[in-house]
Parts: sequence; structure tokens; C-alpha cells
Amino acid sequence: MMWNIGSRSARGVLAIAAAACILGGAAPARASLPVRQRPLSDFLSTQGTTNIFIPPVPDFIGWGDNPPHQFASVDYAGLAAAWLLTNGGPNLGTQVSGNVTDRPLSDGRSLVSVVLHTTNANSWVVNNPGDFANDPLQFGYRAQDILANSALSPALSSCTFSVSFKNTAPGAPLPDLVNAFILGNAAPGQELRTLAFRSEGDGPLHAAFGVAEGTPGHLTVSQTGLLMTGFHGATNDAFPVERVDLHPLQP
Repeated sequence: MMWNIGSRSARGVLAIAAAACILGGAAPARASLPVRQRPLSDFLSTQGTTNIFIPPVPDFIGWGDNPPHQFASVDYAGLAAAWLLTNGGPNLGTQVSGNVTDRPLSDGRSLVSVVLHTTNANSWVVNNPGDFANDPLQFGYRAQDILANSALSPALSSCTFSVSFKNTAPGAPLPDLVNAFILGNAAPGQELRTLAFRSEGDGPLHAAFGVAEGTPGHLTVSQTGLLMTGFHGATNDAFPVERVDLHPLQP
């Protein structure tokens, strides 16, 4: 379902691009082609084409802290929510909005910037590193657990996810982020540049976290990846911010 794109194990399959950031610093745009706003569905419809990491739920990016301690899954693209509905599970009320900007570049490619705003995103936490598909949960429930028992109260988060990447040409189909940039199947000319993720959510903590089962908890995830800079800095993985914070709610 996902992978920790900020982890050292993911570094070798990430494409490193030239200097830019989500809001600026792109290569010069081609004067003959305007910046274009694309339907959000152009991005959402191409995500989740694999289900390798937490099968059978579709893959999407998950987030680890550094030094490694905890790994968080937050359903920012609504893939787990859609999987639940397709398989007869409950409706979590997940809503995804946002925008996709396609900016032509002088080399014939385009710089694509995607911003997602998601509410009621299913969330869960396990150890990092570990077996993300099978390790005991510290917080929330995997989609498979919710499908098996619709009486469970899932942990739900609100989040904002931003990503920028070079694509093969203006208007070209957009890649599945996991398949292209984590599994290493990017088309020639596709390059991941930046990632930013922020989320806040509440839900049940579990005994694996060291508290009584069902204790109300709060999850905060904050991640910033500057892939165009190379793997430098204090953590040597292009992520100057890699935070997963989980704690009990105060009574």
C-alpha cells in the first residue's frame, strides 16, 4: 500500500532532479505554451496501480521519522477509502480536493505541481523500521482490519500533500508516484523534485504503543523532501523534515 519515501531504503530508487521547489525555481517555460490547470482526476486516477507493500490495498506513499522510530500511513489520495467501498466496507467519509498545474519547460518536458487537501483520511502507525503489513499497530487500523470488522472506530486525519515532478511533455499522462519513483519505473524524462506532507488526526492507541488498549491518541506527521538537492544534509536523505509524532490525548 505504501512505502516510506524518506527512508534510507528508498533512496536508491528515487530520481534526483535539478534545482527547483514546489512554488518556484523551475526551468524557463516555453513561450508558445501556457501554464495549464489540469483536472485533479488526471492525478488521482493514475495512483494506486500496484499493491505490493500492504496487499491487497493499493500502494501509496507512507512516512517514517528519522532517526527511525515510527511509520505512519495517511490515506491522502483516498485509495484505501475507495478500496474499502469497492469491497463492501464502510464509507469513511474521505474527501479529496486540490489542483494540478502543468508548466511547459524549455526542454519540451513539463513541471507538474500537485496539491491535495484531504479530510477523514484513514491513518495508522507501526514501528519504523519493521514489517509495515504485519507488525502490531500502535495507532488506528489498516483498511483490511476495518473491512473485517466495520464496528472498529478508525483513526482519521486531515492532511495536505504537495508534490512536484518533471513529466515527459505538457499534457502527458501523469505517473503513479509509487510505481514511477519508488519502484523505479519512471518513464524517460520523469523526475521527482519535491514532496511536502502535513497531517493531524485522532484515533485509538493500542497496547503496542505502551498504553491501555483504546486510549485516545493524536497523530502529527510533518515531512519535507527536497529531492532536487541530492542526498545531503544532516540526515543524508534529502528530507530536512521527517517527523512522526504520536501521543495520548490529554484528558
